[in-house]
Amino acid sequence: MSGVSSVMLGLRPATRIFFRSNISVSPSRTFVSYIGRSQSTSILKNAPNLEDNVTNLQKIIPKRFFSQTSILKSRWKPIFNEETTNRYVRLNRFQQYQQQRSGGNPLGSMTILGLSLMAGIYFGSPYLFEHVPPFTYFKTHPKNLVYALLGINVAVFGLWQLPKCWRFLQKYMLLQKDYVTSKISIIGSAFSHQEFWHLGMNMLGLWSFGTSLATMLGASNFFSLYMNSAIAGSLFSLWYPKLARLAIVGPSLGASGALFGVLGCFSYLFPHAKILLFVFPVPGGAWVAFLASVAWNAAGCALRWGSFDYAAHLGGSMMGVLYGWYISKAVEKQRQRRLQAAGRWF
Repeated sequence: MSGVSSVMLGLRPATRIFFRSNISVSPSRTFVSYIGRSQSTSILKNAPNLEDNVTNLQKIIPKRFFSQTSILKSRWKPIFNEETTNRYVRLNRFQQYQQQRSGGNPLGSMTILGLSLMAGIYFGSPYLFEHVPPFTYFKTHPKNLVYALLGINVAVFGLWQLPKCWRFLQKYMLLQKDYVTSKISIIGSAFSHQEFWHLGMNMLGLWSFGTSLATMLGASNFFSLYMNSAIAGSLFSLWYPKLARLAIVGPSLGASGALFGVLGCFSYLFPHAKILLFVFPVPGGAWVAFLASVAWNAAGCALRWGSFDYAAHLGGSMMGVLYGWYISKAVEKQRQRRLQAAGRWF
């Protein structure tokens, strides 16, 4: 697809517009991106000697993403002392959580909540951006919606640098696999980054693909795509350890579920658009690059290599392709209706 029609294309009158006017994407347009959602590793709750197991795991798990699993004491402040200069504690302090007596992760209720949120966002976003400030501003400035999402991610990253905020962030901005501290984390974790390189790479992907796609689809549709891809990524991330029967699991965070959704939608709509992986052009265009990312994430789930949350990547990718397919079908139906209407005049 070398371009987009210069007329307004809508799925339903006055509700959901899929493409804005006078926007085109040619195969010569180049996009650059790197997307990653990190996942930490923790010890089974019933480990006989927690500190010994942490020491042993440090020898076999890549230390970049390693997470200590010491239990929070009744008085939480002592864990935020000078010892937090330790690299592993600082980079993965969110893993120092309090054991929950209830145990278990309510996957059923989390899935129902996630699907309900996805439906609410899809059907409610047109009204939100039509009538509710400040969302109404983004209707005429869709690129600024992407910058607002960038700002939220940067702000949460800043909060991770403040020890007084760690308890709050641990509860709402981490997707726990062993138990749920707050169901809001199904969304909050998608705006959370602890390491600067993780934030930088994800925000580069959001800026590169998001600004173009938001202008094409409009703020309402882009917001729906982004948020629902993030939720789908979280749901896949929650279900994967159970389906794969993993004995060692840990919390995850990052915007990559949403970003893979944006990449999937963009690649489906503009399969021949040129993109770069860092500074290297990807042969075959956007769709080939996207399929390669799906293969990489599927292999990561099957072979369980590294410390990325491959399941979240796949969940976001699937949602993005579904959006791309649905939008393309809606646009084609509108084109057929316009041709039929024009034919009556000749």
